[in-house]
Parts: sequence; structure tokens; C-alpha cells
Amino acid sequence: MIDVYMWTTTNSRRATIGLEEAGLEYTAHPVNIQEGEQKTPEHTARNPYQKVPAIIDSDGPGGKPITVFESGAILLYAAEKTGTLYGKDARDRVEVQKWFALHLSGSLPILGALRQNPPMLAGAQRICKVIDGHLADHEFFAPDFSIADLAFYPRIANWAEDSLPLTDYPNIVRWRDQVGARPAVQRGWAQPKI
Repeated sequence: MIDVYMWTTTNSRRATIGLEEAGLEYTAHPVNIQEGEQKTPEHTARNPYQKVPAIIDSDGPGGKPITVFESGAILLYAAEKTGTLYGKDARDRVEVQKWFALHLSGSLPILGALRQNPPMLAGAQRICKVIDGHLADHEFFAPDFSIADLAFYPRIANWAEDSLPLTDYPNIVRWRDQVGARPAVQRGWAQPKI
């Protein structure tokens, strides 16, 4: 069983959506970051950076418990543990890796900061143009639905149109709606129950 320590953040939901899509059983435990619960000694032991999400898998590698923090690392862990969401072969995995890396290092930080830093608009528009262009010819980021899609989806799911109209990027909108209709995505998005 996997215990997920999370709040109602895009990063936390990225983790639960990934666990749902990988078919892994878990229990979600709310960590109220507005009350500072991520700074308790108990949570700091799970994540020394004092952020959410973090997971503890009681059946980790070798049958021993393991703690994983950072939503990207949790997605990678779920994909590796189940052999899903990471491509069918080496060529597919390269496609997953490059889009996964782009999201974690480029698109997510820029798009996440856009509302607080409007001068980043040109960079955000460039990212959306590249992503929209790719999705014009591809159903998902890689040949099949993968952690590359899961990395990006929570950031776009509740996008604030006033900062950058996604309607200017119809392929992103199509992709967002398609991913958002997946039952596992909906179940993961509904966590934690508070």
C-alpha cells in the first residue's frame, strides 16, 4: 500500500493522478499547507524540503518501504514500479523523457509563475506554441499516454484564461479535455478528500 501525503495543489494531484493511472492502490493523507503542516517533524522526515507531495510505499524495491518526494519523481516511480506510462520500447521512452523533462524544467515553472510575473508572457506564449504545434500531429506527447502527459496536465487543468488564453492553442485545449475525461485522472484529481 502507498500512503500519499498531499494537499489540493497541482503537484500533489500530479502524484495521485499518476498513481491512479498506474493502477496502484493508495491512501491520501491531507497535509494542510495553509496551516503549516508540511513543516512538522513528521512531514519533514518524509520530505526534508517540507513540500507536498510525498509518498511512502510499504512494498518498495526488495519488499522494503521507500519514501519518494517531488511529483516528477513520484510519476517516475509509479511508471517504473508498474511498467506502465513510460512507453513500449526504447524509442517511445525517449519521446516520454524529452517531453517529461521539458515540462519539469521549462513549461511548468514558466506557466506556474505567469500569474505572479506577467513579464514572463512571451516565454509562456513560446512554450504554448511549441506544445500546441506538437499536439497538432500527436494525440499525446509520446506515442501513448504517459507520464509526460501527467506532468503537464495539472498545470493546464484549471488554467486561468486571463493570464494567457488557451483558446489561442486549440490543440492544447483538445488534449486537456481528452486527458481530463479519463476516469483515473478524475479520481486522482478528486484527492485529497477534505
